[in-house]
Amino acid sequence: MPEVVLAHQVDFATWRKASSHFVRAGVLPESIFWQVAQAGQGAAWSAEPAQNPPAPSQGLNLSRRFVGVLAQALQAHDPERFTILYRIVYRLAYAGLALTDTTDPDLLWLRQALAAVRADTLHFREVFSAFTAQGTSDVLHCTPEHYILEANSHYCMERNVRPWRVIAPYRRMEWAGGIRFAVGTDTQGDDAAVQWQADGTGIWQGYGLSVLPPQRKDVEEASNLAMLAARAMECRACALWQPASRTVFGEGPEHAPIMFVGEQPGDQEDLQGRPFVGPAGQLLDRALQDAGLHRDQIYVTNAVKHFHFTWNGTRRLHHKPEAEHVAACHEWLNAERRLVRPALLVMLGATAAQSVLQQPVTISRTRSRLFPLEDQTQGLVTVHPSYLLRLRDEDSKQREYAHFVEDLRLAAGYMMQHRNAEEG
Repeated sequence: MPEVVLAHQVDFATWRKASSHFVRAGVLPESIFWQVAQAGQGAAWSAEPAQNPPAPSQGLNLSRRFVGVLAQALQAHDPERFTILYRIVYRLAYAGLALTDTTDPDLLWLRQALAAVRADTLHFREVFSAFTAQGTSDVLHCTPEHYILEANSHYCMERNVRPWRVIAPYRRMEWAGGIRFAVGTDTQGDDAAVQWQADGTGIWQGYGLSVLPPQRKDVEEASNLAMLAARAMECRACALWQPASRTVFGEGPEHAPIMFVGEQPGDQEDLQGRPFVGPAGQLLDRALQDAGLHRDQIYVTNAVKHFHFTWNGTRRLHHKPEAEHVAACHEWLNAERRLVRPALLVMLGATAAQSVLQQPVTISRTRSRLFPLEDQTQGLVTVHPSYLLRLRDEDSKQREYAHFVEDLRLAAGYMMQHRNAEEG
């Protein structure tokens, strides 16, 4: 009986290579023994290059999407998963299995496994997102139901750029400029009790579905900001996700009285994964302080969640987002508004105002006054702080900065009025 030793619970690369070899050789599913290597066990399985097995009668041509489905199902906490998945591939090649069959036991298992892994993945991402937002510890202890850590390593690297550790009963992973996984772990995280795999050896090679693009119901059903931010990390609604480093979501108190909406993340925001941390953000912080506000009192976000830029040599230069980018992110912004429920929404610049108001906006005609929005929130339009940074004349800079601070004082005054009304 052929025996396949996998390096770890989700060693998809070895499982896929062995499955391809044995299917082409016509080896029956019940003839293969699959196991996961124990500590100190030898190398994983590899086919002998001298072998030249016959091709299966029906051919073996799996789509990239279906390979991703297999990889996702391999994360299920079921010791029989290696055999079941191999049997599905074998039957596709030799028995004419129809993937649309809703009564086949193997396919029923596959659908249930996919649903369970997806639910566990979303839950883990929500927990990791909350852990990242708190920023009070660099170690997250968690107990996922399935073997999902490896497939979420890229997500975790994007969501938290600071060093972190995730410790689960079956596995540990950590990032400090490079990702690595523990061969064995314990819930206390004792380094002496684990063996480490070097960067890259624990990450699936050729994994076709390492991300789970959010669905509309994921946005609508998010019940808190951590959950919403977790689901936004893998948004693929427009093309900006490809060149950008990561999704940059909003941050601030869950029910902040004021929400600030900017245009999009800049270079530093894209690198750090936080909104308004670059030069424009530093100017905003100074203006808030001069207006009697503080960053921890407000929720800050952007109309577009990915950095749109063009290259100038080795520098990334801001490029105004297109209407399609703003439209693609609109449901995320609406969901943030639904969860934060601010009393006042401050729109920084024309892109933010157009996204919120869903109509063309001229800043000079709209700014510096409060007006009602459709959800009983008050709106306030002002300039984006990056506009002040672009001014060349010092007198203009001082005059426009003073005007900007006055707009923020209007926001601060409304916040105080709203707070007094609630208390009274």
